[in-house]
This record gives sequence, C-alpha cells and structure tokens, in this order.
Amino acid sequence: MQNKKIKKVKIKNLEFDVMLADNFIKRAFGLMLRDIGDKAMLFLYKRRKIAMHTFFMLYPIDVIFIDKNKVVEVVRLKPWKTYKCKNYSTAMLEFKCRDINLNGLIGEKVEFIR
Repeated sequence: MQNKKIKKVKIKNLEFDVMLADNFIKRAFGLMLRDIGDKAMLFLYKRRKIAMHTFFMLYPIDVIFIDKNKVVEVVRLKPWKTYKCKNYSTAMLEFKCRDINLNGLIGEKVEFIR
C-alpha cells in the first residue's frame, strides 16, 4: 500500500477524509494541541499492539484499530488517558468523537481510497 496516496478511508457507511501521520513528528504529536475539523488522522505501521495516550488533547477522540483491512478494535478516549490495544493492528484511525456505534464497526472491511 502506497500510504502517501491515501486520501480517504471508508468503513461501512462512514467515510473519512484523512491526514496521514507519515513522518516522525506527525506520528509523535498526532492530534495533540490541534483541531483538524472533521478529518481523521491515519497512522500506518508494522503489525503490533499499540500503546497510546491522549495527553494534551483538546477533545475526546474515537480510535479505530485496523489489521488486514478489517476493524479489530475500537475505543473512545477522553483527554489525559492512556490505552493499550489488546489486538495486533497495522493501522490506526483517530478522529473527534462522533455519534456512532463504534462496537458495530468491529469486523467490518476497511477501504483505503487514493
């Protein structure tokens, strides 16, 4: 997958315009101290279990963990929390909390649109 060309991510009936966390600085800071509106931030990495935090976040976020183009885990996090993913994943999608049933996304196919 050529990550620099991904513009959108589609899961079920949801479609996200994405900003890629494609370098060290973007991955390290993620959504901390900034607002990217209705966009989502997409992190791509080698298969592993991610540990993350929401320190310095301005708002609660929804996080979708993806492996083999399927949703494997979801979580809603408030600012100043930590979380360790229970499942292996190769991608993570972060965005402002939305009024959606996150648990209903587990097992759904993920489409990366260039």
